[in-house]
Amino acid sequence: FIRVIILAGLFRHSSAASKEITQENEAIDDSETGVTCYTCVNVSDNSMCNEFAIDHPCPKGENFCHTLHIMDSTGASVVVNKKCADSRECLPQGVGCVSIDSQTVCVSCCDEMYCNVTVPTNKTTAIYSSTRKSKGKLHPILSNTRVRSMSQTLMPPTILYALANMCIYSL
Repeated sequence: FIRVIILAGLFRHSSAASKEITQENEAIDDSETGVTCYTCVNVSDNSMCNEFAIDHPCPKGENFCHTLHIMDSTGASVVVNKKCADSRECLPQGVGCVSIDSQTVCVSCCDEMYCNVTVPTNKTTAIYSSTRKSKGKLHPILSNTRVRSMSQTLMPPTILYALANMCIYSL
């Protein structure tokens, strides 16, 4: 119960900061060729996801491949989620790994064709990678397009979603 209250507070803080950064940046140029990502929901491991992923381009405006990977204390996969995402869901401060109890949650975002073939397993592989040209100037926090670790003070909504699921699993 306490964990849920804490998560709710973090979500409010994270959403406000993410919204502010997103509003200051223009979206990736939609006239470019779209991206195609591996997609799966709540599968047990990466090979299962990639083997049965539906192969179709991401919808217009969803120019990132988002991967969420939850591992147990031994590093074995518990849950893999892969999907197309927009620039509001894939922010540099929204990637990285966090350990909760005996599980580790890692999130990565990238914007190249099938760039989410692997899953993030540590802070070195849980990265934000953006190679597509963007319109307009970037917010200072977004000027470095490769971020290797998640901010300790800001928990993005995708991590909070994973943490909420972990709370449900642990009940």
